[in-house]
Amino acid sequence: MEVRCPVCSETDQVVAVPGAVAAGTTYKIGRVRLPGTREIADLPTAAALGASKHVMSRTQLAVWLSFPSRHYTAWTRNQGYVLLLVAALAHLVVSLVIAMGQDPKWGEVLLAPFCLTGLFWGLGLLNVLGSYGARKRDTQEAPAREKALAVWEGLYYCARDNVVFEPGVGVSFHPSETREYIFGFRNNRVL
Repeated sequence: MEVRCPVCSETDQVVAVPGAVAAGTTYKIGRVRLPGTREIADLPTAAALGASKHVMSRTQLAVWLSFPSRHYTAWTRNQGYVLLLVAALAHLVVSLVIAMGQDPKWGEVLLAPFCLTGLFWGLGLLNVLGSYGARKRDTQEAPAREKALAVWEGLYYCARDNVVFEPGVGVSFHPSETREYIFGFRNNRVL
């Protein structure tokens, strides 16, 4: 299928948006060489930064055109449960230590460890409740993200005119407005 740019009506500089993103993204796998000594006073040394094995770089065009990723990693959703587990284990250990003392009362044994583990319990509960809300929001947003991905996969970019467009819709826009288009304007149309 030959796709023409709506601005210049040419086909030679038109590429699919996913292809433009892939062309503007490079990956380097291997050891990154950072200076061992500080050559510039404000820059940290390699030892302070740690040397990463994977580096990705993108052109500004690829950043504008890329499909927006979520701003969290999967493991962050389980941090609250990990904190609650740590709190429960610490609470158990402190309770056992208090129970082995002289003439303990059960109120002391069960409530006193909260002085030490209360912070873990509180942060764990906050993280669990926050991740519940985020999961609920993800479930609600899933259909919109699927529609937006379908729209994004159908977009084209014309390098000659520096515009992004969807064939058959008749609207062209600057690459920096891609996210607004796929989530805003285009979602109101019937797919």
